[in-house]
Amino acid sequence: MRWIGAGHIYHRSPMRRWKRQSPRSVVCDTFGVQVEVALDDIELRQRVEEILPPGWIPSEATETTGRFGLHETGADSYEVTVDGVPWLEHATLDVALGMLDAQIRIFVAARARDRIFVHAGVVARDGMALVIPGESFSGKTTLVRALVELGATYYSDEYAVLDDEGRVHPYPRRLSIRGDDGSATEERHVGELGGVVAAVRAELAAVVVTRYRPGAEWQPKRVSSGQGVLALLANTVPAHERPQESLRAVSRAVAGAIVLDGDRGEAGPAAESMLDALAAHSP
Repeated sequence: MRWIGAGHIYHRSPMRRWKRQSPRSVVCDTFGVQVEVALDDIELRQRVEEILPPGWIPSEATETTGRFGLHETGADSYEVTVDGVPWLEHATLDVALGMLDAQIRIFVAARARDRIFVHAGVVARDGMALVIPGESFSGKTTLVRALVELGATYYSDEYAVLDDEGRVHPYPRRLSIRGDDGSATEERHVGELGGVVAAVRAELAAVVVTRYRPGAEWQPKRVSSGQGVLALLANTVPAHERPQESLRAVSRAVAGAIVLDGDRGEAGPAAESMLDALAAHSP
């Protein structure tokens, strides 16, 4: 396997005209962003559709469409292309799909004009959202899973999607359940865990800034709204490209919310305490 990409796709130059048009392609619109995935093998369509961002609908390609490709290069050997340029070579299908998934997600998050995407886990109770900002491997999914199993409504383990007023919209991708060694072992629909997926936006009521530390007891301190804004901005995808819009949406989201900061140990006890705090703060 060879990974050629040197950074996130949103750091690259604008999309050029697609040179490898193929009738075997998937074109969709998600959050107002068009994405096309060219395929050599039509049998891969279902696998590709499974990794597209939540809420996608069929669409037609335009000049601004993000263009990706998944091409077979040998026996269980695949290439992922971004704008016609190889991004990953000689990978297994599962690895190639994982890379394709990641590049499409970051492309959409960077270019959605009416939404601000923040790396975060999100759940809600009674229409009030709890947001846990953090990058991958920060323990978001483990904590979100524990919260959902305690009855919280699932919004996302990947992004808090904010509108201009700071309200949180669902991004209910499948949960990536990782093994003890940190590797991704499987993806599970929240329904398989007995959880409920959100269908409507929610007001942000709590921001939880936390880090996993073995043996730690969740005893958070309440910090300022400003610290909550900084924690969200540090994980906001378009913060550098659209700073004013990002700051406005994040500031409006945090206004009126409690902001808690602290290390946590096991997810279960911490999740119970977080939901208690959310309930106490909700109107």
